[in-house]
Amino acid sequence: MVSIEYFLFSILLLLGLGAVIAFMQLVVRPLRTYWAIAEARRMIASGKTCGSLRYQTVLRTLATAGNDLEAATLWKKLKELEG
Repeated sequence: MVSIEYFLFSILLLLGLGAVIAFMQLVVRPLRTYWAIAEARRMIASGKTCGSLRYQTVLRTLATAGNDLEAATLWKKLKELEG
């Protein structure tokens, strides 16, 4: 038999998990996209990629940014800069 304390703890745990997921989607993801756009502008202005890992991270973030025309344009320019 399940006690009421266990049931309330489970609800609280699920609410906490939902809050963490919402925070990731509403705060962290837009900040990461903003960082990738700024980093891509710097790479394009300098005409070279800073490092392969950073370049790949920026490229991947720009590719997954939804409904952002600037991110799509910067992604194309970075791909042209690559080769």
